[in-house]
Amino acid sequence: MFTRSSRLLTRINQATVSAQGWARQLDTLRRAEASYVLLIVAIGVLGGLVGLLFRLGLNVFQVIYFASSESIVTIVQNLSWQTRLAAPAGGALIAALVIKYGLKGGPSEGMSEIMEAVVLKEKALRVRPALWKALASLVTLGSGGSLGREGPMAQVSAAAAGRLSEFLHISAERQRILMGCGVAAGMAAAYNAPIGASLFVMEVIIGNFAMDIFGPLVVSSVVATIMTRGTVGGAIYEVPEFRLISTWEFVPYVLLGIACAVVGRLFMEGLFGFGWLFGKLRLPIWMSAAIGGLGVGAIGIWTPWVWGNGQEGVDRALRGEFPLEILALVLAGKMLATWLTIGSGAPGGVFTPTIFLGAMLGGVVGEGAHTLWPNITAPPGAYALVGMSGLLASTTHAPIMSTLMVFEMSLNYNLILPVMVCSGISALLSRALKRDSIYTARLRRRGVDIDLAIEESALQSIQVADVMWTNPPTVRPSAPLRALLDQFLHMRGGMTIHVVDEKDRYIGLIDVHDLVAAADQKEVADLLIAGDLARMVPHVKPGEPVSNVTEKFWFQEHGEIPVLSADEPPRFLGVVTRRDVLRAFDREVLQRKLLTVRYSQPGAERSQRRSMVDLPAEFAIEEIPVPASLAGRTLMDLDLPHKYLLTVLSLKPAGDSAEIIPPPADRVLGEGDRLVLVGKRQDLARFARA
Repeated sequence: MFTRSSRLLTRINQATVSAQGWARQLDTLRRAEASYVLLIVAIGVLGGLVGLLFRLGLNVFQVIYFASSESIVTIVQNLSWQTRLAAPAGGALIAALVIKYGLKGGPSEGMSEIMEAVVLKEKALRVRPALWKALASLVTLGSGGSLGREGPMAQVSAAAAGRLSEFLHISAERQRILMGCGVAAGMAAAYNAPIGASLFVMEVIIGNFAMDIFGPLVVSSVVATIMTRGTVGGAIYEVPEFRLISTWEFVPYVLLGIACAVVGRLFMEGLFGFGWLFGKLRLPIWMSAAIGGLGVGAIGIWTPWVWGNGQEGVDRALRGEFPLEILALVLAGKMLATWLTIGSGAPGGVFTPTIFLGAMLGGVVGEGAHTLWPNITAPPGAYALVGMSGLLASTTHAPIMSTLMVFEMSLNYNLILPVMVCSGISALLSRALKRDSIYTARLRRRGVDIDLAIEESALQSIQVADVMWTNPPTVRPSAPLRALLDQFLHMRGGMTIHVVDEKDRYIGLIDVHDLVAAADQKEVADLLIAGDLARMVPHVKPGEPVSNVTEKFWFQEHGEIPVLSADEPPRFLGVVTRRDVLRAFDREVLQRKLLTVRYSQPGAERSQRRSMVDLPAEFAIEEIPVPASLAGRTLMDLDLPHKYLLTVLSLKPAGDSAEIIPPPADRVLGEGDRLVLVGKRQDLARFARA
């Protein structure tokens, strides 16, 4: 009886301890989630403040530069032609000095740089450079340059969000979500459009519509919008009450969608063309800026509407106050002014100029349609509104975002169907004309392909250097056939061997089948050496993305590809195998799809070990302290994928809660460091006992 009571008490105590442990874990989880939500709200507040300060700074600069607080168009209309010519050039020179002495390395690429940081993790956004870029953009815009304010506002907000996340030791995956929240908050502050800003990040920046991302984005952008509307007001454009007059009117709206696709593609090609031209000239940055500013000033002599972000011009187009010839002139002038401003190196956004061009193009089509069919078509201003969405969709390839963004900026729902039709057709045709959007084209020109599915972008973000094997079997070119046979017999399952000379120059690869075939030729077998049997195969460089490796695997039967340096002549550095590529691919996709993975904690009861990852029964994800016998070595030395059949997901340094994803291969591991590993349970246990 006493024994049974003791066992019962023991079980009760165990259950109590277990319940207390669960309660502590639940309390910790709740606190972590509450802190995460507070951080999302704080980033929204930060984005709203950035928007307000940028607007205030722009007004202050215009008062100092032009001695007037009027709108930029009103200011330019009161200037002499000589001042109109010189004013943008003067501002561009000041901005060039800011870029030269503040950034120390030239301007950034705006949203393209944000996409690299948020999606591919290949760049870090820093607050100080972002502030210098914002200042240069403010000066350019305030003096008449044809830019948008959304670029610097989004970049400063994203950089601040990233820095705050690093300071608070937020996980790497949540850092990227929070940087996306910064972009959404900055865009929402610029346009008073919280849903459109959230969709911009999801459809254009991240390319992912997961609810884990959408919720934080909406919260941050709504908070930023509330702050902005409290001081600036509601819709940023004055839109009359338009409506669809007749179903026949969809014909000109379809034509407008086609026109938007063509003009949008022309606009993008001109941006890159002028950038290439200024780059070819190799002028000092101040001279390029002055030339661009003078060009904008010259255009402004005849059409002042091209100066600044163009809000006044869009308002007049929406009200139908521009005749056809003025609409066409302003459309061409604004496009050229934007090409000159961006091409000459000024940092800033192209989102707002795109909206302006869409309004003018829509007005042109609307004037023509209303002249031909006045009884069955809406006023030209309605087409200007639809054109804004159409040209946005053409340049961003994001019709959903474009539709909702224009709706939120205008607060006019009556034209939602024409807007959707025009945006869909424009995006579809633009993508058919060329795959890249205005943001991904810059990255592709540098060899970065970000316009991919999750699986493809995972391969794009992993470099060959991350997965290469640096110590594969090699022989010298002079090695005789018998030595090659002996080396193959002592290799563990390898099917190839690489021939490298004394200076590490790559001669070629020998396959075991070629070796056996050569050994059968008795009359020449004793005369053959490794150099005779080696054959060249496709190779890769350490900095190439793994996606290039997978393409080259299709054109050969071997399971590995040599990695050669970029030197001349190239040196043999190692090999990359199909197995290592697949392991890295699985790891990266796992991280991207789950975004925030919770790992089982070492030392916890087996019943308490939980994981959000769906793995086969024999596999597990474990957080294991680095064994004392392995401390002081690097991950490259340990070679876990080959020696233990394990993949490293992340590293948690001793005494630091910040997780390193992925851990660098040359980082020295210390006692107290913890590795998060995925693999079979017996292999995990074998590593823990090492």
